[in-house]
Amino acid sequence: MPDWDGVCCSVVKNRDKRYANQKYQVREALMLVLKILISVAVLLAAAEAAKRSPFWGAVIVSLPLTSMLAMAWLYWDTRDAARVSAFARDIFYLVPPSLLFFLPFLFESRSHWPFWLNFAVGAALAASGMLGMRFVLK
Repeated sequence: MPDWDGVCCSVVKNRDKRYANQKYQVREALMLVLKILISVAVLLAAAEAAKRSPFWGAVIVSLPLTSMLAMAWLYWDTRDAARVSAFARDIFYLVPPSLLFFLPFLFESRSHWPFWLNFAVGAALAASGMLGMRFVLK
């Protein structure tokens, strides 16, 4: 004679595990949507402010909002303060070479390069600087 209590109990436990897993997945999906919405709102606010006043758009962008959001999301996801600290250290060292991106735009009045050429050269300079910093830090 089968042990129906054991079978029923096993079915209920499996159902509860699946339900708990589904709840976790829904919560994670909602958190991802929230992260995206907040991040997009910050970027849109900076872009809109820059349309009205380049200075105030620059103020918003120059704040380390992206880094702050990324650090908050990393901690939220991992609860690992050491990982967040290492992430912050790497950001600290990579900010100076990332500023190389802006050099072509600073000299645009003399070079008269089109926007996309300035953008490409700036991206190449920033990438080169970041790769150089990686080798320096190793």
